[in-house]
Amino acid sequence: MAPKQLGALSNDITLGVYIFILTFQGLCAFINGYILFLFATRKDLRKNKHMRLVIFLSLGDFLLAVGELPYIIYMTLNWHHTQMDYNPLYIMVTAQPLPLQLKVSATITVGIALSRNIALFFPSIYRRMDMGDYSNGVILAAVLLALFDDFLYWYTTTIEHHLNCGTIGCFVSDEFRYYWGISNMILGFIAVFLSITIFWKLQMVSKGKDVVSAQQGSKRYAKANRTSTGILMSSLLFLTVPSVCVGVVELTGFSIFKLIGPFYSACLLVSGCCNGIIFIASNWDNVRPKKKKSSFLVQKVSTIHSQAHSGGAQWQ
Repeated sequence: MAPKQLGALSNDITLGVYIFILTFQGLCAFINGYILFLFATRKDLRKNKHMRLVIFLSLGDFLLAVGELPYIIYMTLNWHHTQMDYNPLYIMVTAQPLPLQLKVSATITVGIALSRNIALFFPSIYRRMDMGDYSNGVILAAVLLALFDDFLYWYTTTIEHHLNCGTIGCFVSDEFRYYWGISNMILGFIAVFLSITIFWKLQMVSKGKDVVSAQQGSKRYAKANRTSTGILMSSLLFLTVPSVCVGVVELTGFSIFKLIGPFYSACLLVSGCCNGIIFIASNWDNVRPKKKKSSFLVQKVSTIHSQAHSGGAQWQ
């Protein structure tokens, strides 16, 4: 295929990715916005320290879905079949939520996997841990790593035009792109290793070769465990594996970003939607809307009840 035809095909694929991302931005913002609303209004959810990493992840997914709207909308409106030429400074500014949330999400995934390993292999240590402090430590590390990425994002990049490339991956420097891919790949390998140990341990437990009933005393813990494991699997499928693949491909010198566009954004949004759905499904008994009794009916019933009593008193 001629380079010109390949470029046109790549642009068509990129437009499809834009539309896909816009769709999932709406879904991700709605799902994670609902979860944030639940945590803001439900005291029992806020007090569950085992869920704190989940709420941090949900907050990041919500901010990504909303924060990337100017970036994706601009590229979609200015897309062209044969030649795309975007304003590099605008792209750099509006695409900042992507590297920030990607590192935050990858770090929290490792944090969730590590906490599950401690719970399964060292239950006595896990019971003594303050999950609130642990979660705060994980999110602090995630924010610091994300800020470091943002520093390199600007420090290593020269603002310049790149034709026929509709994603931030083409506008950043080669140094940052290699660092970005390799650092996320390393976090991905750590998450994969920790996840393998989790699934191995769970398989051992299911076969009756080990007993961890001591750590399963609380229903709230069991729900947090189920939610964390589901979110871990989702992150592995839609975030860790793509990050590892991109890291390996970038080492060969081929840019996957130029071929299919904002690849990372699509993966993060799909992961954010799946994480939100897993949380809601795992905790449906607690998060489903509660039916409120009508105060008018209650008042009417109480009035009838009092009248009946007063009427009975008159007949006595």
